[in-house]
Amino acid sequence: MRKNVQIHDYAIVKPYTLKGRVLVFLLKLIYMVVGLFMRKKWESPATDFEEDPAHYKVMDIAYLGYKYYICPPWKFDAKISEHFASQKLDFTLPSDFISTAQISVSAGGDLMPYERISKQHTKHLWDDVGEWFFGSDIVFANLETPICIDQPRSHVPEIMLYNMHFNGDEALWDIFSGNGKFKGFDVVSTANNHSYDMGIEGVEKTIDFLKSKQVEYTGTNYINSQKKHIPIIEREGIKTAFIAYTYSLNHLQVEEQYQHCINHERLNKPGVKLDLILQDVQSAKANGADVVILSLHTGNAYQSLPSEHTVEIYHRIFKSCGVDIILGSHPHNPQPMEQYEFVCPFSSEKKKGFAIYSLADFVAYDIFVMDRLVPLLKIQISKGLQNGVTKTLISNIECMPAYHWSNPENHELRLFDLFQLVEKGFPTSFSNACKAEAKHLYDYANYYLLPENRKHVLRKLD
Repeated sequence: MRKNVQIHDYAIVKPYTLKGRVLVFLLKLIYMVVGLFMRKKWESPATDFEEDPAHYKVMDIAYLGYKYYICPPWKFDAKISEHFASQKLDFTLPSDFISTAQISVSAGGDLMPYERISKQHTKHLWDDVGEWFFGSDIVFANLETPICIDQPRSHVPEIMLYNMHFNGDEALWDIFSGNGKFKGFDVVSTANNHSYDMGIEGVEKTIDFLKSKQVEYTGTNYINSQKKHIPIIEREGIKTAFIAYTYSLNHLQVEEQYQHCINHERLNKPGVKLDLILQDVQSAKANGADVVILSLHTGNAYQSLPSEHTVEIYHRIFKSCGVDIILGSHPHNPQPMEQYEFVCPFSSEKKKGFAIYSLADFVAYDIFVMDRLVPLLKIQISKGLQNGVTKTLISNIECMPAYHWSNPENHELRLFDLFQLVEKGFPTSFSNACKAEAKHLYDYANYYLLPENRKHVLRKLD
């Protein structure tokens, strides 16, 4: 039986500088006062909370700060809790399916320009997970920063107290892509709440940069593009389309003539229309896509489970848009995986879809401890014949929960296979505090992230 783990059983945030510790102490005092009045209400996720700065009310800001610095919501509707607790993720192919081709897709979460992500601190970042992650036929992540190389780099600060406008550079991209030791990314999502941080010029220059690196992009478009860019990547005769949408552009408002440049819908709003996503799926299928993967930048941050309205939107997307896989981002900490059966609106046949509600921070370093649990996925896709009809199906899911470690002495950053780490022993460089943190994240991964048959989904230990 899984150990019941509450997110507030452990320190929520761990700043790493003296200035950060002082600021966090002061912020905790402020939010503890607010919590005297709102604590009971905020034990459960705020109902229909869009978490979009463009639509914030005063109490929305207070709520976001409270769940970051004091205590995330931990009481969830029984229907949501039971739904995820009972997940089994069985993608065994039908007995009469004859496989003729097979590919793997690796998926990672948010690539973000934290000030600690530097060449100096990341020499060994990929040593333990890079071969497994970058070894797939297609490698994907969410690029949560513009890369406008003629402008200075703009970091995510240790303590986030204001509107932040991110920007990356070539050195940062090299770190994201495996430090030159691996093949890097095949495709990234450029649709997220920081897409417009460097303005419309930044949107276009990010596309230019990715094209110069021969990396596909999805979720943004050039100003003069006549049609939306929906990449279809072919491997082993299997054509995989990538679509991406974001729920927010933070406080920024895109001018009307540029709105087609970013795939933006209020996807944290209950009842949101899904017409644009459906049109993109139709376009992808018309261009020969066998599989459609949707990167969805939405949901509510710092929650162990998604809010009820987020689950409802994901299920509607499966049923009405017919996507095969949804890769969630934005919540920063991981949220669970799901197998969802639906009737495809195109074929009218029953299908098994796969979703992960949050791939969490990937290459980043937030002071929020749960963000250091990094779920790395490998999705196997098979194409073949069933009763003489060509079909393409999800055939397996593998997960490597990784621990994003920081050496307390020299601030070196490194991604470790969390289950290898805890079950086979820690390196001598690990402090007792780091061991305790890793063990807590191990319990948390078992309870919230991995499904009931987690030993089948988990990457096999060597």
